[in-house]
Amino acid sequence: MVRLEGISKSFGSKMVLKDCSLTVEEGERFVLLGQSGCGKTTLLRMIAGFDQPDQGRILIGGQEVVGLPVEQRPVGFIFQRHALFPHMNVYDNIAVGPRVRGIPEREIAQQIGELLEITRLTDLSDAWPGRLSGGESQRVALARAVINKPKVLLLDEPLSALDESLRHNLRGELMDMQRAFGITFLFVTHDQEEAMSLADRMSILEGGSLLQVGTPQTLYDQPADPFTASFLGEINRLEATVIQQSGNQVTLSLQEAGTLTALSGAPLEKNIRLNCYLRPERIVLRDKGAGEATNRLDGEVIQKLFFGNRIQYRVRLTNDCVLNVRIPYGESAVWEKGASVSLIFAAKDIYLFSS
Repeated sequence: MVRLEGISKSFGSKMVLKDCSLTVEEGERFVLLGQSGCGKTTLLRMIAGFDQPDQGRILIGGQEVVGLPVEQRPVGFIFQRHALFPHMNVYDNIAVGPRVRGIPEREIAQQIGELLEITRLTDLSDAWPGRLSGGESQRVALARAVINKPKVLLLDEPLSALDESLRHNLRGELMDMQRAFGITFLFVTHDQEEAMSLADRMSILEGGSLLQVGTPQTLYDQPADPFTASFLGEINRLEATVIQQSGNQVTLSLQEAGTLTALSGAPLEKNIRLNCYLRPERIVLRDKGAGEATNRLDGEVIQKLFFGNRIQYRVRLTNDCVLNVRIPYGESAVWEKGASVSLIFAAKDIYLFSS
């Protein structure tokens, strides 16, 4: 288990991390997601011991590690660039850590044999790094990190230098290998799709602060703040005014575009302005006026984009606001530019935040 308590860090006058607290459970795949420069790598470096926090505590397996040198911390680290030793073959690259620790060569050979089998590198034991593909190099780096039996493996965007198709394949491989090793993974990335596909749980780091923590589904379906809502996937935003509230049902005015019904567990004052967030795939498109719906907005198709497995429409409402609508290809009628349509969606799919 990794536990961060009130971690803060500045470089000169720039505050990089502010009062960050987090618990990563044993055996969990936890992903930190954030934009470049948000402090993700700094947080990993402090857990590893390359940097020290200005304030706060870091515990690994219940042990306070702030002040411990890197080599005494029970962590492994995989960087963006795998930094394999070019003058060593695959076997010797993996054997570096155990040899430094004085492990007998017979025991090293047994451990490496098991790792080569798990990582599907058995036939490449004698290969040189320059002959390896990106995916093979990544697996060697993983084997080299886990042979030291760390309690937690820190991965700093290890797939970012690979092409898109290879990244997709390696995500699945990483999940399989993590389960096989039984090691806690703390993974950093700027890629939303990568984060959601890999994580048991995740958090977004923005402006030096950790935002909502939860499963990918929770963060996507129940965002706690506007940044999480907009950063995890595409989303539409509408400005609205509260007309009335009855229980948890809120009636909102979109001026010329009509009214909406949304849900809120908190009391909302009449006439306050809110931002309404709505994901493109939660909208059903129909011919104008067709079908029954709690929420219906009329508009005109101004653009149709074909992506193979889906069609994305841009629809201009009567108040000139433009919404994106995403429809799986082949599951509904197809509308062309200029078509008059109705956008239908449920009250539960609207996220309300202060304007």
